[in-house]
Amino acid sequence: MKPRELREKILKQFASESRPTFTVNVMSFGFKYGIPIDADLVFDVRFLPNPHYIEAMRPRTGLDEDVSSYVLKWSETQKFIEKVTDLLAFMLPQYKREGKSQLVIAIGCTGGQHRSVTLAEYIANYFKGEYQTHVSHRDIERRKERK
Repeated sequence: MKPRELREKILKQFASESRPTFTVNVMSFGFKYGIPIDADLVFDVRFLPNPHYIEAMRPRTGLDEDVSSYVLKWSETQKFIEKVTDLLAFMLPQYKREGKSQLVIAIGCTGGQHRSVTLAEYIANYFKGEYQTHVSHRDIERRKERK
């Protein structure tokens, strides 16, 4: 018996009437703190222009409108979004069909404050109409801890 078949048999026997939903968890992180061990897919966005080098944006995060606008305004960011959403639109149904109950997508930049936060929010929002999505920002408070 394949793992997927076993899972279906167990769910049929013990689960409630409703079929469990497939959840997409999108997480931002900073590479300088390590890659999340529970990530299924990891995308590195350190090639994008970094708001950290703009003094006014340094203390802010990708949750702030000015920072997210800055990250999203670049053509390379738009191309990345186009390619990664296309890839995920293909992959997510395949993972769901295989029987996975969740997929963890990790988006990383240097410190986990600006670029990764903006793009994690964008990707979670992009897929929320089709899948149950959750977004988290693992390292967004790290900078504040150091001060």
